[in-house]
Amino acid sequence: MTIRIPVKFLLFLSISFLFSCKSEKQKLAEQITANEGKLFNDSTKMLNAAVANDELAAYQKFVSRFPADTSSPGYLFKAADLAGGMHRPREAARMYKELISKYPDYSKLATCYFLLAFVYDNDIKQKDTAKIYYREFLEKFPTHQFAPSAKASLDQIEMGLSDEDLVKMFEARLD
Repeated sequence: MTIRIPVKFLLFLSISFLFSCKSEKQKLAEQITANEGKLFNDSTKMLNAAVANDELAAYQKFVSRFPADTSSPGYLFKAADLAGGMHRPREAARMYKELISKYPDYSKLATCYFLLAFVYDNDIKQKDTAKIYYREFLEKFPTHQFAPSAKASLDQIEMGLSDEDLVKMFEARLD
């Protein structure tokens, strides 16, 4: 005895199945959007560490799986920023470098150079590396809004001034 299933029913099931399945890219993008709304605790405004870890992983997964997608540079930028906020400066620096090398036309490329220098200067405390990136930033983006800050930071490093020295200099100017 054979069971006969109408062709229309099989076609309906096939189409329903296709439309009910979301692509991996769509699922990741939806997860990222949902997590972005939960990154900070509503009452304390503190970073939710568990959500932040999940979000960082989701950003990186999206970028590694879909590097040519137009969302990837933005997600990588957000991932670097989030890593910095999570006190993971080496990870942030690695991501800024990746952005610079893989997405040379990214609209926030200048900011990536500046933040890379800043992370090496203030968080990783590798002043020689910071100088390299501050100089590169100033060569490539001399009129950028961060140029005066980059120049001041570079001067501070080259003069060997500590933060305390700078405070004393500013206080002396106020007197």
